[in-house]
Formats: sequence, structure tokens, C-alpha cells
Amino acid sequence: MPTEATFLLAGLFVVAAATGWAFAKFSNFRRNDSPSDPISSDYLRGLNFVLNRQTDEALELFVRMAKVDDDTLETHFALGHLFRRRGEVDRAIRVHQNLLARPNLSEDQRHQALFSLAQDFSSAGLFDRAEKLFSELDTSPGLGEEALKNLVDIYESQSDWIKAIETHRELEVLSGEKSTEIAHYYCELAERARLDGDLDLARRYLKSSVRSATGAFRGTLIRAAIAQEEEDYAQALRLYEQILEADYRLMVEVLPDLIICYQTAGREVELENYLQELISKDASLKHAIAYAAILGEISGLNVIETCIEEFVLKDKIFASFIDEEYMASLSSEERQAAIQRIANGLRSLAASGARYRCTTCGYNSQKLLWHCPSCKSWESIRPLQRFQFENPSA
Repeated sequence: MPTEATFLLAGLFVVAAATGWAFAKFSNFRRNDSPSDPISSDYLRGLNFVLNRQTDEALELFVRMAKVDDDTLETHFALGHLFRRRGEVDRAIRVHQNLLARPNLSEDQRHQALFSLAQDFSSAGLFDRAEKLFSELDTSPGLGEEALKNLVDIYESQSDWIKAIETHRELEVLSGEKSTEIAHYYCELAERARLDGDLDLARRYLKSSVRSATGAFRGTLIRAAIAQEEEDYAQALRLYEQILEADYRLMVEVLPDLIICYQTAGREVELENYLQELISKDASLKHAIAYAAILGEISGLNVIETCIEEFVLKDKIFASFIDEEYMASLSSEERQAAIQRIANGLRSLAASGARYRCTTCGYNSQKLLWHCPSCKSWESIRPLQRFQFENPSA
């Protein structure tokens, strides 16, 4: 992953290249016996300050320069970018505001300066100012698409899903490409409406989500939760089972509610049969069921107790810590109690470790997040299928 030193070196490389060009041009002036240009002299001094990491002196000199032309404009942008990368956002803002105050900028140059200033404001957390500037640029021929992308990032960070939807639709028109993000925004609105108790509004948002993109399991999970809240257990079970058929890794999320629906509907025997049927189709699901049951503190079902016992006693890692002869000498009740104590210990240890991981970038979390904070991917975080006892990154 790039470090601050990497960004600094990259920025200095750009400025160094500009310095080499400037020295060559300045030397050419001297060879042609042209009078020394005072602006070029200041320019060279400013670049020298940057190369020597005398950023305060460089900033003051570049801001004081009486003229900014094509020869020095790119260096101003490079300097502002360097300041922003290093976290010196106040300096970056000053560089770009100074550029915008110059009367001789072309329209394209002014747009580029506005865009850079908007990035500065966004980096500083001044989202209202950044939003205003990016909005001014959303129809710019060269920067419109990037401005809209930055607006989407701002609205996502503020959970302003309505504006995110509107802006993403504009972005789709410009890029000519459809994406799944809008479906996720509608799911965010649906979940918010569900938690507020407005189930009809939640359903409307979910319909819009399906129209925007199909196949997202999050919408199915919300519909199942709505059916469960309305005590339509048959519908809830159909949806929960549909999710497990699509991705058994979601057993951790689905199993507790699946069991509640079966038991509340008085269908415990069907629950045992359903779980046994899953295992008969894929024996590896024993592990998934046991893992989800331990984390969810689920017990009392024969098939689940069997899965947990096998998980604890036959796992290649846990088995090395268990005395098989001692376990075999225990009565059935004692054996079950010992396994339960081991399961409780595993659950306690798991409380300080990662339980979810992004399949795109590897970001770890202790809870299910729909939007990865690291790589910004949607619906890429999945429950882990083994206990992880190292500290997670979040």
C-alpha cells in the first residue's frame, strides 16, 4: 500500500521534472542573451524550496508570484496535490484559491483549479463547500464525470441516499454504463424505513432496488425480515432458505432467524428435517451450521448439537487440545456439558477477533457491513467460516 513517503517522493519527482525543464528553459534564455526574467527566477527559487522540503517558503513564494502562465500552472497544481497528499490541506487550499484569483486563467484551467479546490475541501471534511464546487463542474466537458463521482462519494459518506441515487443516474447517462450501486442505495432507504416501522415504504424502495439490479441478496434479507415482523412465517422461511441456497456462507446471518420462524410457527420437526436435508446435499454444511450455532448461542436441536460436537472434536485445530480418552469416559450428559463449555469458550474468544472479511480487499470487521470502508465495494463483506482470534482492523 502506498505510504506517505511514496506520495511525497512521487510529488517531488513531478516537481523535480518541472525544475529540470525550467532550468533548461532558463539556460536557453541566457544563451540567447535575453534579459533574465524575474518571474522565471522566482519560479526556480520556489521549485528549489520544494525540493529542499522548505514548504512554507515555497508556498509563500508561489502565492506572491505576480503572474501564472502555462509554464508555471502545472507546477502550482503539482504543489497543491503534494500538499493535499501529505495532509497539509490548508496549504493546498491556499495554492488553489490563489490560482482562482488570477484573471488570466482559461475556462479549462479555471475548471481544473475549482476541481482541485473541491478535492481539498472534501479531504478537509468541508463537504458542503466541496459539494457546491463539484456541482458547478458536473456539466464540464473534461471534468463532469469525475465531479459526479466525487459527489457520489460525498453523499455515500453522509448517507444521503436520495441525492446519491439522483447523482448516480446522471453519472450513468454520462458514462453510458449501468451499475449496481443504485440498488444498494434503495436497500439503505428500505432498511431505514423498516426500522422506522414504515413497512409499505420499505417495500416500495425494495421494488425500486430490484428494478435497478437483480440478484442482490441484501434485498431478499430485508424482505424476509419484513415478512417475519408481519408474522408471515411461511414467506419469511421461503426467503431465508432462498438466501442459503444462493450462498451458504450467510448461515451466520440467517440461521438464528430461520430457527425463530420455524419454532414460532410450531414447525420444529420440519426445522430438523430441513437442516438434515441441507447436510445430506453437502456434508460441509455441518461446519457452517456449527459455526453459526456457536456464535449465535443456539442449542437444543439434535442436528445442531451433533454438528457442534463434530465441529469441536474432529476439527484438526481444536482436536489437538482435547483428550479423546477423557471425553470417551464421560457420560452422555457430561460429554454434552463439556462440549458446551468449549463452545462457550470459542464464542468468548471470537468476541475479540474478526468475524467478517471483505472478499475484495481483505478488510476485517466484527459486524456485517454492506459498504466496505476500505475499498468502498458494495456487498463484498462476508462472514468468515472459521474462528479468527487475531484483532480485526475494525
